[in-house]
Amino acid sequence: MLNLIIAIFTSFFKIGLFTLGGGLVIMPLIQQEMEKHNWLTTTQFLDIIGIAQATPGPMGMNTATFVGYRVPSLQGMDIWSCLFVAVVANVAIMLPSVIAVHFAGGWFEKNKNNPWVKSVFEVLRPLVAGFVSATGVLLILQCFGSESIYAVKNFDINAVSIVILVVSTLITFSKNISPLWGLLFGALASFFL
Repeated sequence: MLNLIIAIFTSFFKIGLFTLGGGLVIMPLIQQEMEKHNWLTTTQFLDIIGIAQATPGPMGMNTATFVGYRVPSLQGMDIWSCLFVAVVANVAIMLPSVIAVHFAGGWFEKNKNNPWVKSVFEVLRPLVAGFVSATGVLLILQCFGSESIYAVKNFDINAVSIVILVVSTLITFSKNISPLWGLLFGALASFFL
């Protein structure tokens, strides 16, 4: 049981650490961890997403609770063990945010009107929107039985992709144009290149 607790804590801590934007942005990371450890099937994962969406509260916390409870129950553990692992998953997913807010909260409050800080958030907003959109596409593909578009073998990073990224970034910052246009252009270009 200790190995399972450590594995769940590590997985959800990593998910909490590398997730920006909350909610649906967290789903590809959770799915990747579930598949890596063989904890849940795709159908069970989709069921958990449905339950987490329907339950009041933050999506990431709800998912951590359900996964933290479901994984030990599938391994035949008693209800108290399942509840304990669910609490561990919740603590793990929110711990990186609590640490970040504790240490960076004061700095951000002093610097929130700084042009560099504003620029960073201008870039992050469309990225979060892109992550949410990608998660929606992933869920649709899985519902219809298609392979995951996030498989590493499907990524094609080439010179054209890098040029589009650099040009979009330069135009966004130099002309004060929304980064959404760069994302849209990059998405359209991917169909023709």
